[in-house]
Amino acid sequence: MDRPVRIIAIDDEETMLKILKRSLEPEGYSVETFTNAGDAIKRLKDGDHADIVITDLMMPDMDGFRVMEDVHSIDKEITVIVITAYSSIESVVKAIKAGAYDFIPKPFDPEHIPIVVKRAVDARNLKLENIGLRRQLSGVSRGGEIVGISQAMGQVFNMIEKVKDTDGTVLVIGESGAGKELVAKAIHYGSKRAGMPFIAINCGALPDDLLESELFGYEKGAFTGAVNKKIGLFEEANGGSVFLDEVSSISPRMQVKILRFLQERSFMRLGGKETLSVDVRIIAATNEDLKEAVNKGLFRKDLYYRLNVIPIEIPPLRERRDDIPLLIKHFIKKFSAKTNKNIGGIGKDAEELLVKYKWEGNVRELENVIERAITMTDDAVIGTDDLPDDVKNKIQQIEQSASPYFAELTLFDVERLHIENVLKATGGNKSKASRILGIDYSTLLRKLKSMDIEV
Repeated sequence: MDRPVRIIAIDDEETMLKILKRSLEPEGYSVETFTNAGDAIKRLKDGDHADIVITDLMMPDMDGFRVMEDVHSIDKEITVIVITAYSSIESVVKAIKAGAYDFIPKPFDPEHIPIVVKRAVDARNLKLENIGLRRQLSGVSRGGEIVGISQAMGQVFNMIEKVKDTDGTVLVIGESGAGKELVAKAIHYGSKRAGMPFIAINCGALPDDLLESELFGYEKGAFTGAVNKKIGLFEEANGGSVFLDEVSSISPRMQVKILRFLQERSFMRLGGKETLSVDVRIIAATNEDLKEAVNKGLFRKDLYYRLNVIPIEIPPLRERRDDIPLLIKHFIKKFSAKTNKNIGGIGKDAEELLVKYKWEGNVRELENVIERAITMTDDAVIGTDDLPDDVKNKIQQIEQSASPYFAELTLFDVERLHIENVLKATGGNKSKASRILGIDYSTLLRKLKSMDIEV
């Protein structure tokens, strides 16, 4: 791990906590202690992170078995080590069965604690590595298209795991080409609804009347040209999921109709009199800042809160460059099979160029570049000559524009300076600045906050 391993220690005896802290902190671990188990659990529920929890088994406010249960309900990947004076065989067996990684009886040798923790950390890292490898090999979605090992994508994977078996409405947020529909498919095909239909519709691609008839269906004779009854997508997806892409483009009239459906899960076909009820999960997606649209009066506040029950934000590819080499391998394998070519990989120079590139079109743009390269190459390995000229030219412009001044700055400094200059040029207009920078509005707001830029 790049960051220190974080340990939460729980014991009603202050002396024990002091011994743990003195034994572990010199080894580079970050240790926070609690004499009250409830306080520690609350800290975890509030979003505080922990890799390992060390807990006493017998405590006045909450026993160690309850601690393990609560900890693993919050994050099943947290490793729990139990320390107790009650070292009977029965309690050892019960603790291990309850999910404890190891069991240390009191009194203990303080020098033994770092050894047990090191063993637990190694086991945890191996487990997480295996999970990552399984995700790389099989993907999370039905088609195995979601690929990523970065911390940012790890958070997306964790959210998918947490929400897939619930029925809560999900709002997937991300730039065009980031993979919003893939996340929606991963949620559906990983859930209990996997055997039922998954139906996607691009709300921004259809005019109002057509969108309404597609979603709700219509009866014969409902309007000119309605020569037969049509089953709508909500009805067709009964028992499954409906993915509403580009919900920010829905007109105010349709916003009212979709809001009513979300509230009641019932509707009438156009021209119909019968109220129909369906069981569908709604997963919506947007590449716009819906909250900003609400503030501007362009999007209904009540619909926004109905859609934004469980938000999942997909970071743009340029913010997770660790994933690019893995994505390249994934697309080479995909398009090699599709074109019946035996492409063994990509050259080091070509890969470095692709990692440097800005990827304004995100994963979709990278996919298109690899597909083109495989189509055009006559070699067994993709080289720089196989990459599009616009990719190579943009990278060359960036490298040539680097001055001795910028060489003194970190990437963070350069990005901050660039954002400040764009904001200055736009007179502080954040919407315009986000378009010039090639990032969505919510990403710009996040950067302004993290970089402490005031507008």
